[in-house]
Amino acid sequence: MRSTFALACTSIALAAAAACATAGDEADTSPANDAGSSPLADTGTDGRPSSEADAGDAAVPVDARCSAAGWCTTLLPDRDLTLKDIWPFEQRAFAIAESPTLGVKVLEWESASDEWRYIDDNTQNDYGAGQYAGKIWAPSENEVYYAVARARIYRGTRPTPSSPWTWQYDVLESHSPDEDPTRDPGLARYAYKRDLPPVDAAALGVWGTSEGDVYAWYGNTVFRRRSEGGAPAWVPDYVAEDGENPTDVFYILGAAGSTSGDLWFAGSRGQFDTEGGLFACPLVVHRTAEGHRHIVDNVVNQAADPNNRWAGICSANPGSLGFSVSIQIPGYGTFTRPWPNGGMLSSIASVGPNRAVGLMGRNQGDIFTYVSTDDAGIASANVVNVSVPRADVQTYLNSVWVLGTTAWFSGWGLVIKSEDGPEKWSRGFGLAKPDDNTPAAGSYEISTLALNGAAFDRPFYQVRGISNSNLWAIGAGYALHKTTP
Repeated sequence: MRSTFALACTSIALAAAAACATAGDEADTSPANDAGSSPLADTGTDGRPSSEADAGDAAVPVDARCSAAGWCTTLLPDRDLTLKDIWPFEQRAFAIAESPTLGVKVLEWESASDEWRYIDDNTQNDYGAGQYAGKIWAPSENEVYYAVARARIYRGTRPTPSSPWTWQYDVLESHSPDEDPTRDPGLARYAYKRDLPPVDAAALGVWGTSEGDVYAWYGNTVFRRRSEGGAPAWVPDYVAEDGENPTDVFYILGAAGSTSGDLWFAGSRGQFDTEGGLFACPLVVHRTAEGHRHIVDNVVNQAADPNNRWAGICSANPGSLGFSVSIQIPGYGTFTRPWPNGGMLSSIASVGPNRAVGLMGRNQGDIFTYVSTDDAGIASANVVNVSVPRADVQTYLNSVWVLGTTAWFSGWGLVIKSEDGPEKWSRGFGLAKPDDNTPAAGSYEISTLALNGAAFDRPFYQVRGISNSNLWAIGAGYALHKTTP
């Protein structure tokens, strides 16, 4: 199988090939950023910038709550909410959030009021539950699923939008080989260097293709909701494991796809060292009518550098793709070599039959990947040359969502989009701004979030929408809605 991981470089010297292949080792510390200009916005009392909330509505222009690109603030019920996932419809949206004072909360937005309200029954914050939020998904405006620690999958229903919600939940069983009682199988905790704090990713969520075809995941296991002569139950559909390496730990972190015969699951395979640190390599699983197959999978090598849990730790498993890195040097050609570095594939989106894109990196998200099972198979990746408001953040990009041939990305204080489409994403020469002088690379542009010239110094965890003119970007203290092209 052919795998092409391409890293865009502008060097014209052949000797630059080796250096360019490791260009992602250090964060970009340049002062310029793609999020907007300073001063940086803070959260006001109702999800608006504090400068707006403190001044009062009478003193603020009508468009002060919208950015130049049409991203507008919406009213949240509390200021300390961090929205982690969202599922939108034309006139409504559902979201799941975390709060240090309220625990995990589930919200609904209505276009008529342009406000969010709580719709959960708060049992998700019972003793022993509610430590973190998983994913949310809804087949209709009157039925919604969400995941919450520890291993709970909630289903809410109502007869009509004006009716109250009825909630019930199930607890998923663990099939993880990790028996350490101090670790939650539903929480992947990864730091690419030993001396850095870890970044957490919830290995807990729900996704569906229709009302009758719903999946959930916890740790290394994908479940399917089935009802065969009795009450519906979550039945294991796939367990990621390796009999030859029984101590390897697997995490499922995301899902995508619109049919049961073409579903994608993103995650990681890893190993714990003696200090409990995780060495992680990307994992892509494809579900078809024939079953589940590891399209991208790796052997984990802890011996590469015990102090670095990223560089040189991954090599392709037999029968699966491992990423490669290629650079195009004018006058010399294109050079390809295996890409041995690790990371977790933390976000995934379908881009057509048997094709998907995702985000991965040292701490999730600085590399945009493309995978296809057509013909011999492709696993390409693109380094995204993006800057954020500060250099000390561990994740630049957090999510990807694709609508047609446009990929939207959310990250630290920004939203960007690439309109190149799968044909160019699959080539793997990176993503850069048009003026970055990287002609082989795909391009992206900024969809500015900045309000009144103030950038957001905070993460946006998810961008998702039903069209390119009905999009949401959600994160710490904000739910931004875009209804313009």
